[in-house]
Amino acid sequence: MRGTRPALVAAAVVALVGCGGSKPPAEGQLQNDALKYARCMRANGVPAFPDPSPGGGFEFTRGAGVDPSSPTVRAAQAKCRAYMPAGPAAPGSTTHPSTQWLAKMVKAAQCMRRHGISDFPDPTTTMPSMTGFNGVISDIDGVLFVFPATIDTQSVAFKRAANQCGFPLHNH
Repeated sequence: MRGTRPALVAAAVVALVGCGGSKPPAEGQLQNDALKYARCMRANGVPAFPDPSPGGGFEFTRGAGVDPSSPTVRAAQAKCRAYMPAGPAAPGSTTHPSTQWLAKMVKAAQCMRRHGISDFPDPTTTMPSMTGFNGVISDIDGVLFVFPATIDTQSVAFKRAANQCGFPLHNH
C-alpha cells in the first residue's frame, strides 16, 4: 500500500487480472475496463464505489460505505461482471486452483520471506473476513494472498523479491 492512510481494497474487485498461462491485457485496456466497472457499480446501487487507481485496483478508505460482503455490492458485481477485464471471476470465486499452482504459490511465499519480505502471507483458497481488515487481497488464479497494510507491494524490495521468487506482480 502506498502512503500512510488506511485503505481497504474491496475483495470483490482487487484482482482485475489473473495470471498463470494467459497474457494479461494491456494496461490501458485494464484501466478502461476498470473505469467501466466502477461506473457500472455506481449505477447499480453502490454510489460510493471509487474510480480505479492507476494500477487498476480499487482502494477504499475505512468507512467509505462499500462493504464487499453486502447483498447490494454482490448484486452490483453480478450485473457488472462483464466489465471485469479477465472475465467474471472475483477473488475467491475461481473454482479451485490446481494442486500444482497452489504448491507453486506456497513456495513463492516461502521464498518471499527468505528474500526480506518477512510478513509475506501464506496463500489461501478461501475469502477471509473483511471485518477490520486493512490491506490488500490479491487473487492469482484462485489462490488468495491477504497482504497486511505493512507490505508495500509497489516497493523496490517487494518487486526484487517477487522477480527472484517467481511471484506474479501484475495484479497488486
